[in-house]
Amino acid sequence: MSEDSNKSGAEQLLIHLEPEWERRNWCNWLSCSEAELEHAVTYVGHDPDNVRRFLRQARI
Repeated sequence: MSEDSNKSGAEQLLIHLEPEWERRNWCNWLSCSEAELEHAVTYVGHDPDNVRRFLRQARI
């Protein structure tokens, strides 16, 4: 997901809220607002699978 070539492979698999373009990309990918993404990352961490599950459960 990340376009930053300075990040290791493991870091590229995590959700980062900065820079802004990366936050927007994650919002588009997960179909959520920036506020929802920030809340999910704060609650469950930066792992995309955990964030996706959290967002799915929040919408039920």
